[in-house]
Amino acid sequence: MSRKKSDTIAIVITGLAFGGAERVTSYLANYFVSQGRNVHLISLTTGEHAYPLSEKITITEYDISPSLPVVFRYLSLIRNIRRTLKTIRPRVVLGMMSYSGSLACIANLGLGTPFIISERNDPYTSKGFSEFEKKILRFVYRTFVTKGVFQSKGALSYYYAETDPRGIVIPNPLFTESMPLPNTNSIGLETIVSAGRLNFQKNFSLLIQAFHKVHSLHPSSRLVIYGEGEQRVELESLVRSLGLEQAVSLPGIEKDIFSRFLEAGMFVLSSNFEGMPNALIEAMAMGLPCITTDYSQGRGTVIVDGENGLVVPRNDVDALANAMLSLIENPALAEELGREAVRIREVLDSTSVCKQWLSVIESTTV
Repeated sequence: MSRKKSDTIAIVITGLAFGGAERVTSYLANYFVSQGRNVHLISLTTGEHAYPLSEKITITEYDISPSLPVVFRYLSLIRNIRRTLKTIRPRVVLGMMSYSGSLACIANLGLGTPFIISERNDPYTSKGFSEFEKKILRFVYRTFVTKGVFQSKGALSYYYAETDPRGIVIPNPLFTESMPLPNTNSIGLETIVSAGRLNFQKNFSLLIQAFHKVHSLHPSSRLVIYGEGEQRVELESLVRSLGLEQAVSLPGIEKDIFSRFLEAGMFVLSSNFEGMPNALIEAMAMGLPCITTDYSQGRGTVIVDGENGLVVPRNDVDALANAMLSLIENPALAEELGREAVRIREVLDSTSVCKQWLSVIESTTV
């Protein structure tokens, strides 16, 4: 068999279910094939494909038992990734997310293929890895990676010096062609929405507790949290304990989230940590006045406080409640913030962002 590399872009990701990184990966893969490139998606898990994927994309999925001891599971995944990479001989490998990316990077060692890794969270505040594991990731980024792509300068600074040419910042794309026109009217401000996985990262318990304070002053207010996850039972119990069964709903995953945003008065992100939250930027693009926690601890959020939304400290129930109250009780402010938020459509135009990605991939050599 010829050892000549193909023109394929190999993308490795943990899975293809619902999630911000999964959504961006699907968008990028579709864009690459639309530009005449071959794409091979490698998923470390099997399951539902939450986002549309072109029939031109080749997909390989591994069914590794989660019951295996961690070390054996890692070794099995590395062996499978390496076998696939040796078969397809891609021109470049892109590892999306630090977990799948680091395993793929190790699997790629010695194959002579350029490797790009993309961190999809804020490594400073993320609780997904222990401090020891973060040290290993730093070593991988600095020793074996050809280029690293980040959503913000803050995330980049965790791994590379500002002057290091390996570090590149590319924001998440906004695919406005699939969105309805934004709603810039501040009507129905008492309908509050959020969206994301029901897990520790999103900290919806904080949002529910803050909403309890809002609801005591505005009994007609409602909170809807779209998403699914391991904390559903815990969150439902919290809703019941606060007597909010008639005011708070958790309807699960919503595929037509833009329609739900059009029916809402504001969007709230209560996360403990984030990279560049897709749900937030999409809510902004729909013209919703938005509130976010300072998920990067002062290193910058998508929102500039008081200009295109409101930013509050993490884990501060009173601050979050007061921010929601300030929008409900000041419709003029809410309307102004919503109008400014819509400008994110221009900043994160999908065509421009995807072109940046393709340029990085095609300029990457060992």
